[in-house]
Amino acid sequence: MHPLFASAALALVAAWPASGLGWALGKTADRLTGDPEPRARAWSRAIALPPAVLALMVGASALPEETTAPVYQAALTSKAVASAGAAMNEASVRALSGFNGVETLGGVLILGALGGLAVAATRQILGRAKLKRIVREARPVSQELALAVRAAARRMDTGRPEVKVSDAIDQPLLAGLATPVILLPADLVARLDVPRLVPICAHELAHLKRGDNWRLLAEHLLGGLFWMVPPYAALRARAAAAREELADALALENAGPAVRRHYAETLIDVLRTRAAPALHPAFTGKGRRPTLMRLQAITDPRAPASFARRATLTLAGMLAVAAATVGSIALAQQGETQSRSRTVITSDQNGQYIDIRSDYVRVTNAEIVKGRLKIPDGQVSTYHGHVKIRGRLRPPETTVLVNGEAPPAGFDATALPDGAIKQLEVVNTMVGDRSRVTLNVVM
Repeated sequence: MHPLFASAALALVAAWPASGLGWALGKTADRLTGDPEPRARAWSRAIALPPAVLALMVGASALPEETTAPVYQAALTSKAVASAGAAMNEASVRALSGFNGVETLGGVLILGALGGLAVAATRQILGRAKLKRIVREARPVSQELALAVRAAARRMDTGRPEVKVSDAIDQPLLAGLATPVILLPADLVARLDVPRLVPICAHELAHLKRGDNWRLLAEHLLGGLFWMVPPYAALRARAAAAREELADALALENAGPAVRRHYAETLIDVLRTRAAPALHPAFTGKGRRPTLMRLQAITDPRAPASFARRATLTLAGMLAVAAATVGSIALAQQGETQSRSRTVITSDQNGQYIDIRSDYVRVTNAEIVKGRLKIPDGQVSTYHGHVKIRGRLRPPETTVLVNGEAPPAGFDATALPDGAIKQLEVVNTMVGDRSRVTLNVVM
């Protein structure tokens, strides 16, 4: 299989651990603070991890190794990132190692993902065409409500979309991309007065201010691309719920208890009267727990997150991105020619990660265990032909020698050009529960 296609197929498998990494990031934000702004940002980053892994892996396969190696080595300086990247690499490779027809499976994954993307794009085209028809048939709201919404738009420093009433929807929503329109259900407008309708429209103005309609379009398409990764759908649902909380907070900024109570009552009323799933949910969330969290945030707004908690979340996001980067570049190397020998030595305890490539390897006293070469502890493995070393080579877990002696100052075995290593002698021993690796680079 072509390296680009192989990397794309592996990226679809890697979307599972990447989604797990994103879920951990989002749940960390939920536990650290009730402030919806940093939580919504964390869940947005979580959603971006699987597609970022796909883009990085395909990009790493397309770019020359000299371009990606510095990024890989820089990220591996962090023990936590190295461990996460190695775990992500191992989990994804193991997921494919049990299949005999890896190329066939890779082709199925790629075709399935492209098919899901095509279906999602078609549904978006048809759905937005239907939504445009609903907007054309909708009626303008009263002058009093229109002026009140314009005042709210000025207060929130956002655009001033037209507000219309429709008989074809069962919940408020922000329709359109280039020229958005706020649509209100006719029965809701008939039951509520202007003061109670304004916060509902302000909620849609918050979505407009944040560009959530464009974000929602991108997430629908990505959902189609990753339809074979159910954890990604869970990430999307949690991110949507966090966005709803943030839109509520922006709409109800400086609002009194009475306004908040009426707003919560209206939300409950909308949830009760919904007859079927709507086109583009904006005012209502999905799922019992997110709805409960949303109602609590409306009636009892949380204080902004402290600087320390925001810094912690920022650091967690950076570590997640770095781990995804390391795992992506490492996994992209799986797309290389499979005829070459490859050995990966990892340790979860110290973040050790060594990746050795060569044309062939010679070992003594080795045996095959469960289809894999098992080299006895302390035995020498000699790698020959186009030897390349990647990874995190740090003492005392890894000792590097050059022609059997201590290397000169500044020597970096991972930065040597192709053909510089004549052969590589590797000895892997266990000291207690820790792995100790000696690499003798023969120049």
